[in-house]
Amino acid sequence: MPHLNIYLSRERDKWLRQQLDELARQDNRSLSYIVEEALVQFIKDQGRHVPHDKRKDHRTRASE
Repeated sequence: MPHLNIYLSRERDKWLRQQLDELARQDNRSLSYIVEEALVQFIKDQGRHVPHDKRKDHRTRASE
């Protein structure tokens, strides 16, 4: 599933994007990585099993 069409409310759209961009920048990650990790955490919080708990680091230069 390479793409998700996700609706964000007008009230949270700008704020949420700023928060996610800031987290991605701090961790030297992509926005898609941050969103994927948040979705995985949400599913784990629901008590569901998550296969492949750790994701490979595909960055060309890992965070220090």
